[in-house]
Amino acid sequence: MSSHYDTIVIGAGPAGLTASSCLAEMGLKVLTLDEQNRIGGQIYRNVEKASVDNLVKMGPEYRRGLELGERFRKSGAEYSGNSSVWNVEPEGRVCFSKDGVSERITANYIVVATGAMERPMPFPGWTLPGVMGAGAVNGLAKDANLCPSGTVVLAGSGPLLLLEAALLIEKKVKIAAILETTPKLPSPAILPHLPMALFGTAFLMKGVKMLLDIKKSGVPHYKGVTNLKALGETALTGVEAECGSKKLNFSAEMLLVHFGVIPDSHIYRLFGCHMEWQKEQRYWYPSTDEWGRTNFEKIFAAGDGTGVSGALAAEFKGELAALEVASCLGLIPGYERDRLAEPVREAIKKDGYPRPLIDAFFAPDPKRFSFDDETVLCRCENVTVGDVRNTVKQGVTDVNEVKIITRSGMGPCQGRMCGPALGEIVAAELDSTIQKAGLLSVRPPLKQIPLSEVASMDIVSDGVDPANLFKNQSKKVGH
Repeated sequence: MSSHYDTIVIGAGPAGLTASSCLAEMGLKVLTLDEQNRIGGQIYRNVEKASVDNLVKMGPEYRRGLELGERFRKSGAEYSGNSSVWNVEPEGRVCFSKDGVSERITANYIVVATGAMERPMPFPGWTLPGVMGAGAVNGLAKDANLCPSGTVVLAGSGPLLLLEAALLIEKKVKIAAILETTPKLPSPAILPHLPMALFGTAFLMKGVKMLLDIKKSGVPHYKGVTNLKALGETALTGVEAECGSKKLNFSAEMLLVHFGVIPDSHIYRLFGCHMEWQKEQRYWYPSTDEWGRTNFEKIFAAGDGTGVSGALAAEFKGELAALEVASCLGLIPGYERDRLAEPVREAIKKDGYPRPLIDAFFAPDPKRFSFDDETVLCRCENVTVGDVRNTVKQGVTDVNEVKIITRSGMGPCQGRMCGPALGEIVAAELDSTIQKAGLLSVRPPLKQIPLSEVASMDIVSDGVDPANLFKNQSKKVGH
């Protein structure tokens, strides 16, 4: 492996594969670093090795990954799987670990395409064995054609929850109930988005068919569910909830939860990218220009990490970022970049017609969740919601101050699992906004690595020496 590239792309999902392919096809030296051992990201997970049966069951949207994979393989881009990026420096340096060895490499430009993640939502019992994310189960199905055994309950909100329910019904999995936290009656806020959504009728009809399939199955389907609880001592034994005045109780061996998707923003916060708050969907995302350029000249962001809009939009955003990088490197003039970008922008526009309606329909409402004081918020450090509330009552107003006092967000995941809810809790206790409550800071290493790997890295004359990698490198985060 070389120590310097024209471009390093982090992530091999739709955005990363497209950006890598576009740049490599222009003759650039491109390295794609991916934490997984196979290309595809989460949406196209294991698509190159998928069985014929899985390719059929997952539908044409999943099979599109085969086209992206074929283009990527032909492009000449270098691929390094099982590579965990643990530090990014704005000057164009990347540290990653592979096979027990950490390396620092450099590039003229870096394209970050790390995608999105399921929104973590604490509720009583969510740490019990048997409680899993619906997206994680979907990933296991793609990776190894696995599906849940025993009785299953699905709970939460969002299209992926219903998609997973439909897939499990098709596989004859025993489903006790689907518990949607989405209100029974849609908010009037969706009405302005209806006319535009009609231009995306194919997408909408797919959703209608999915709902009809669920209804035909006879699986009990509740909407407007509140006070979700997972029951059990050492493992899940049941699920409890409320639907209006009705108490719901189901025996189950597995509870699959999904509360929407948010950008995986940790890597952007690591190197000090300016962040913005999306108040309707309630998530932080990196601030970029139309090409994906961040506040650092050498670093671009592409895909759902810049704002969740789906696999196709992520693919197109990867193409736009690549065109701008190619222009910056002098491969194509600005007018040629704009000409090539025109059909890509049109494709983004068409793909996005139904998105505002879907976002408004499934807009998260934290008031619908019972953040009980006894509920574990930070799984890494076993910090409860009550611990956080007590700290705020003592005069603490910032999430990073709460982190110092309670250790919430100080564990190995650096707040991936507790950070979103922590901000909601602090803001609610102060009767303030998420922006004022702040955003958890992130430090290298982004992922857990043995210190022996760092100690064995070469000392460099520029950038940050291995000995200084873990010093406080906090930067002001734009809100």
